[in-house]
Amino acid sequence: MKRTNGYRILFYLVNTLFWFNIFVAGFTACVIIYFHYDDSILQNTSFNVSLGKGLVDVNMHEYPDTKLIQLLIVASFISCILSSAMLWNFKVLFKNAAKGSIFVSSNTKAIFAMGIIFLIGSFAAGVPKFFIAAKLASLLNVKHGTITISYSIDGILFIAAVFILLLGAFFKKAVAIAQENELTI
Repeated sequence: MKRTNGYRILFYLVNTLFWFNIFVAGFTACVIIYFHYDDSILQNTSFNVSLGKGLVDVNMHEYPDTKLIQLLIVASFISCILSSAMLWNFKVLFKNAAKGSIFVSSNTKAIFAMGIIFLIGSFAAGVPKFFIAAKLASLLNVKHGTITISYSIDGILFIAAVFILLLGAFFKKAVAIAQENELTI
């Protein structure tokens, strides 16, 4: 009985994080919609950064590219959506564990969904960095050398996604064995 109370506490914690994440995603969506129609707040800012003695200079010329800031906000929104989906699947797992039903098909679906979310995240993690680097590259003045911009997947998330998908396959087999075991009894 004590074990199920721990799962119930984890369920409530994940549920709270899920709804907080939904709130943040909604707020971010409102900011995206607002900046789509009126980005005058972003146009009134400027900055000039110099590293070293003129080795690398970044100059925004009084009128920054508001698309860069909007891209950061959209990337935050997508991150909120992916983490909300992940928290939803954790809710399913902990809710079933609190009930005492671990080897059920809904847990298998949740594990596979988390693996797919990690897989999507591994490919999507580099996209905002690539676009931000491409936008900032035109603002940099480098005296020696060149600037190379490349895209790569997040290797750690990709490996985690593969392991979670393998875990889902093993769990699916365990659910089939558990269901077969219940039928034989």
